[in-house]
Amino acid sequence: MIKIIIAATVIFAFAGAVLLLLYYFGFIEFYHPMNKAENNQIKVACVGDSITYGCTVQNWRRNNYPTILGNLLGTNYCVNNFGYTNRTAIKSADYPYTNEKLYQKSLDFKPDIIVIMLGSNDSKENNWNKDKFINDYCEIVESYLNLNSKPKVYVLAPTPLFEVGGRVMWQLRKDIVDEEIYFCVKQIADKMCVQCIDMHSVFENKKELFSDGVHPNAKGSKIFAQKIYETIVINNEKIKCDSKII
Repeated sequence: MIKIIIAATVIFAFAGAVLLLLYYFGFIEFYHPMNKAENNQIKVACVGDSITYGCTVQNWRRNNYPTILGNLLGTNYCVNNFGYTNRTAIKSADYPYTNEKLYQKSLDFKPDIIVIMLGSNDSKENNWNKDKFINDYCEIVESYLNLNSKPKVYVLAPTPLFEVGGRVMWQLRKDIVDEEIYFCVKQIADKMCVQCIDMHSVFENKKELFSDGVHPNAKGSKIFAQKIYETIVINNEKIKCDSKII
């Protein structure tokens, strides 16, 4: 009997550790904590992959960039993290973001502001196709622009990749991100008439702000959130000024 209890305890402990690890790395979709918007709060949806989720960041609940962004924006805003590890913009790639329930949840949230960063996982050798990336990413942007909430949409040029131990982690390709995806995202922003936030330039040559050469660490997440915060605040102030002129 004692052996059975010990075995069961070990199994439950192992299962718990696996679930915790999957949660930490952003692989569990069904457990994705969301804030409920109160009356008159401006709703912000942060859409993306593991970088948005906050994969590998220390003290995840506090230091993923959407949480920091919410703290910066204050009580007039409700910010939710719709990031999902390993997801792509390309629909024919290994793990398309649009196939996931989180994508639909981000639409159902009816956000006023959308912040999208996809592309890093699209750079994988078996995924990358420039024409598909531009077309499928534009469709994602359009799906948000068509919402009744008429959100302001920002697309982010992905952060640069850095080598660790002589290679880039997670099978991502630095040359594709630097030389193709970076410019594709800017092209998408122009085509869809939305604003591009250049996270690539913000983090260029700043390897110390990344935990594994791919994901920002806690300090990097703060800088990430600060850049988005400044952009949102500047645009809101501009809207207020334009309204006064009218």
